[in-house]
Amino acid sequence: MKPDAEHPDLKSRQFPVQEDMAYQLKVWRFEHVGWYLLVLCMVLGLLGLFSRGVLSSQDARSDDGKVQVEYEMFHRNGSTNPLKLSVHATPEATVELDIGGELLDGFSIETMQPAPVRMRSSAQGMRLWLQADAQGQATLYLTLRGDGLGLFRSHIRAPGSSEVRLTQFIYP
Repeated sequence: MKPDAEHPDLKSRQFPVQEDMAYQLKVWRFEHVGWYLLVLCMVLGLLGLFSRGVLSSQDARSDDGKVQVEYEMFHRNGSTNPLKLSVHATPEATVELDIGGELLDGFSIETMQPAPVRMRSSAQGMRLWLQADAQGQATLYLTLRGDGLGLFRSHIRAPGSSEVRLTQFIYP
């Protein structure tokens, strides 16, 4: 609804206080835009733009479906978030899993359940050996603590499988 410029309340006055109503109307419009932006930020925050939620939760798979990763895309520095790795393999076999990229630069691994059969780290990342169950499923649950700031790109793959790429952002 556009205000009527002829309305007496919208005309500038000198008495009892000097007013500039054209400027006041601009200020009110600016306040309204600010309120809309504030509501938009609140809704995006509730949806998970700044941490856990619908916008943050990701489910990535390798092209062949052998490796699946469930993780949070948005983190806060110092907070912990879960990461679930699932690998399909031969029943009762030991499965290799490579974690590389910037994951270990931006995050500390707080917990790893169940403990891998074996693990080895290098400058390129970390290699884990997991025990598959009778159905050929090996699942590893990690708790990551965000230690860095900014964008971190990582990849996870099992030998003989295509890699799964992760993109995560850590807010201050």
